[in-house]
Amino acid sequence: MDLEITDLTRGLANCDESAWHCFHERYFATLRGRAISRGTAESEAAEVVQGVYLRVMRHAKVFRESAAFEAWLACLTRCEVIDLARKSRRRSWLGECFQHWQEGRQTVPDDETGDRLREAVGELEEPGRTLVTRHYIEGWTQEELAVASGITVKAVESKLARLRCQLRRSLKNPDPY
Repeated sequence: MDLEITDLTRGLANCDESAWHCFHERYFATLRGRAISRGTAESEAAEVVQGVYLRVMRHAKVFRESAAFEAWLACLTRCEVIDLARKSRRRSWLGECFQHWQEGRQTVPDDETGDRLREAVGELEEPGRTLVTRHYIEGWTQEELAVASGITVKAVESKLARLRCQLRRSLKNPDPY
């Protein structure tokens, strides 16, 4: 039984500031090195270590042996590196989608299509019309819309999806009058 690791991990579990300071002094360079050795760019290694710190804080437990604690940290580092890689791929995909959307916005629709789109947006109920206008025309983020509306980001996403479907239906099947 390693009393020093037991005390350190007990301090981490209890959110003791001196334990966290000691943990940082002792393990930052090691965790950073592990992240880089797993393929993380040096510029992103500190972000990985920060993620490991958050995981330690969320799942802190008392260890009796330093080998077990270090194996746990290695596992957390591996998971954080994988999550960062997934996030960067997702960011890349979202960036491509956003760029495609921006390019689509820059093409000027013919007068008839533009008029039909304005009419379709005008036919939306008021909260929906404001949501669509703010997001797609004024460029508000979903987070900003959620704060302004007093709802969750997920609720904003859901409402925007329903409104897009409604607009699509309206544009495909315009009322004959």
